[in-house]
Amino acid sequence: MNKNVIEKIIKASGIKAGELVLLHFWGETEEEGVLNDFMEAVVAAGAAPFVLRQSRIRNQSLFKVAKESCFSEKYFSLFSQVDAVLDIFTCQPVVLGAKLEDAQMKLYGKYMCDLFGALGKVERFLQIRIPTAANAMESGLEPEDFIQRMEKAYDIDYEVLKKECKKKCDELKTTSGVVLTTENNHKLEICYEGRTWMSDAGDGDMPCGEVFIAPVESRTQGEIFYETLFLEDVGVFKNVTFSVKGGVVQYSDNPQVNAFLAELSEQDRTVCELGFGMNEQVNDLCGYTVLDEKMQNTFHIAIGSNVMFGGNNQANLHMDFVGKAVEITYK
Repeated sequence: MNKNVIEKIIKASGIKAGELVLLHFWGETEEEGVLNDFMEAVVAAGAAPFVLRQSRIRNQSLFKVAKESCFSEKYFSLFSQVDAVLDIFTCQPVVLGAKLEDAQMKLYGKYMCDLFGALGKVERFLQIRIPTAANAMESGLEPEDFIQRMEKAYDIDYEVLKKECKKKCDELKTTSGVVLTTENNHKLEICYEGRTWMSDAGDGDMPCGEVFIAPVESRTQGEIFYETLFLEDVGVFKNVTFSVKGGVVQYSDNPQVNAFLAELSEQDRTVCELGFGMNEQVNDLCGYTVLDEKMQNTFHIAIGSNVMFGGNNQANLHMDFVGKAVEITYK
């Protein structure tokens, strides 16, 4: 990742002089160059970097011999002093190189659960996916395509994005709902009265660029059409229409999509998010939600859990569906 882009990210994150910043790095020794670049950028901002490195190889060795006494409450209390967390990963987090014996794997699972519980209490938590071939495996894209798309999405004017996201949120605050009209005159009415619009413009999930809200769970009605529907771990489907009643996706007009929906609970099928993409450097849909939902001039609705951003629906998943509207009418 380009040093100039890293400096942009640090500036956009809101890190200030005198702060203690945890660089939570997922990668092996040969990938530490990017960690060093982030450390330099944090120091240049006048803050103090504090590194916690997660290596698959090292963690496998450590937790092969770890005891229950190793990571106590005292250990996790250290993170209460942190002002911001940069969760930087060059590969999929948490995964080990090989499975441990059950007892040791249980200890590792508890460590990760307690660790993220502690880090989740930090006011600012920035998740940064590094454009690498390893991360491309999760995206379903070819490595070269993935890296080019990610680098482009990162290399933006974050100040302009923040202003645009704030402007959009300010406009949306005066509304209580929306009607999304998609092709073939399909209309989906979404009520979000009493809920709060939020933005991700450099201080949350990276690459960034969206405004979003948790709709009132029982008040999404109608139909919505997707020319191309990407279902993670299921497939890519053309010309799919969803029918929604009482806030819950009831069925689609595609048998394979219906088979997927039939496996979900009502909570999992509840419409839990409405969002609009704001990143002008994401130019086309590719099936990788991290990028697609940030694409300018797109909307996304999600089904599943929304308790993390102001909703009331507790579910086992959170899945976004990104599309384009013919018309958007606000109430």
